[in-house]
Amino acid sequence: MDAICQGCQSKCSEGFHSGELLYHHWARKDAYGLFTGLYCDDCYGGDKYPYRKDEYFDPAYAGERMYPED
Repeated sequence: MDAICQGCQSKCSEGFHSGELLYHHWARKDAYGLFTGLYCDDCYGGDKYPYRKDEYFDPAYAGERMYPED
């Protein structure tokens, strides 16, 4: 079974077994750690990846705060 990039539809058969979608090296996650799909390195680095690429969660951008504003 091949993994298919959601950006350019290219196929990758290495390191992929059915049921291990989240562990494929093309599996991408958003700032919250939620799975966003399979995107190859070219699509992820380019403009075909439709989500933000934050590596660390920053509560200042989440729209919610633990303490009220002064």
